[in-house]
Amino acid sequence: MFNWAILLIRKEILTMKHRSALGIIFIFLFLIFFIKNANAQIDSAGVGYSTQVDGDTQPGDIICSTTEGFVPCSVEYSPAMYGVVSENPSASFESVDLENSVLVVADGKARVRVSSENGNIVVGDYITASNTSGVGKKAERDGYVLGNALEAYESNDPATTGRILVALSIHPATDLTGTGSNLITALAQGFEAPLLEPLDSLRYLLSIIVVVLAFGIGFLYFARVARSGVESIGRNPLAARLIQFSVVINSIIAIAIILVGLGLAYLILIL
Repeated sequence: MFNWAILLIRKEILTMKHRSALGIIFIFLFLIFFIKNANAQIDSAGVGYSTQVDGDTQPGDIICSTTEGFVPCSVEYSPAMYGVVSENPSASFESVDLENSVLVVADGKARVRVSSENGNIVVGDYITASNTSGVGKKAERDGYVLGNALEAYESNDPATTGRILVALSIHPATDLTGTGSNLITALAQGFEAPLLEPLDSLRYLLSIIVVVLAFGIGFLYFARVARSGVESIGRNPLAARLIQFSVVINSIIAIAIILVGLGLAYLILIL
């Protein structure tokens, strides 16, 4: 980026016998001024790509990829999060053929519009999409997140927004709530996701199959044990207590089968 200035300085140094050091000092001062102003204008440490977005946007908006195109995110914890609108990324690839296009950064660091809807944000908090178009918030439960906050944000008014630097890393966070809630939320988001990577789709599909099989086998096993227990008590009433105890043990086994299936589905989702 600054190769031209470096070459100019090298030229001045090589020709010092013919020129005074004033030229070199001037170039150094100009370079420092240029770097300072360039850094002040850059609002993300990532590569921005021209993206055609439907609807009004402003710098810092979170963008989602839907079946109808790219739009500002308006669903909290959306698995369709794609990137962040940036006015001046550190590098960009622009396409003049796209109408209503904006530069969107999907990786690296970017300044994101956020609110205090879920409370004040501290450094390290997960940031996710909210129900407010394009605006992020602190994540307080398991679900897809945009990344981690690199700056704090405080406001007593959830309706106001500000911009903070966020390390972008779109992924499902699974350590904010309990296992049961996490599994249900992850499965629900799997159905909501309009576009998923093949590996993600396979994970959700396997998880659903494991859950369905676990519940199916568990209930069938329980129904069979209960029916045979009733028939055994009818044939031998004197052994009713022993038969009832056997039914309870087998019911516990059926529940264990379901729990093991849920555990396997959970592991598939998080690994």
